[in-house]
Amino acid sequence: MMKKTLAVSIAIAFGLAGCSSTPELSPAEQRAILLAQKPAIDSVPSSGLGPQSVAVGECALFLWSKTDTTKFIFFAKALSGEATFAQGEEPLTLTQISAGGDIFGQFNTRTSYLALDGRELNLSLEPGEIMIDGQRIDDGLIRLKDVEGWQTVLPVVGVRACQPE
Repeated sequence: MMKKTLAVSIAIAFGLAGCSSTPELSPAEQRAILLAQKPAIDSVPSSGLGPQSVAVGECALFLWSKTDTTKFIFFAKALSGEATFAQGEEPLTLTQISAGGDIFGQFNTRTSYLALDGRELNLSLEPGEIMIDGQRIDDGLIRLKDVEGWQTVLPVVGVRACQPE
C-alpha cells in the first residue's frame, strides 16, 4: 500500500509540475494556433462558380472538386491566358504564367497561374477518355500557394470541352 501511495504521489507531483511549466498564451497566440491547426479542407469553397459561356469555336476547361463534385471550382478558356477559381466568397481571377507537360486539345497538362494578391495556383491534369467535342479529365490537382508559402492541395476532375462551329 505504501509503494502504491508513493507512486501516485510522484505521478501527481510530475503532473502538477508539467502543468505549472506551461506558459499562459495570449488570446492572439491562441487564435494563431487555432488557425494553424485549421484543416486544409476548409479551403474548399462553400459554393462553386456560376455558369460559364463558351462561344462557337472556343474550347474551355471545366473542373470540379473531386471530394465534392457539386462544386464547380475552376474555369479557363483555351488560349485566353486567364482562369477563374472559386476560393472563398469571391472568385479568384488568375493570369497564366507558364505551361508545360503534354498538350491535349488546346491545353497543357501542367499550367501555373498568378493572382493579383500574389497567390500562385499550379494545375496538373491527367487527360482521360476522348469525348465528342472534348475530353475527360480523370485526375487533376490544384495546388494553391499563398504569399506566406502555405499550400492547399485540391484534387479535381473535369472536362475539356469545345463548342463546335
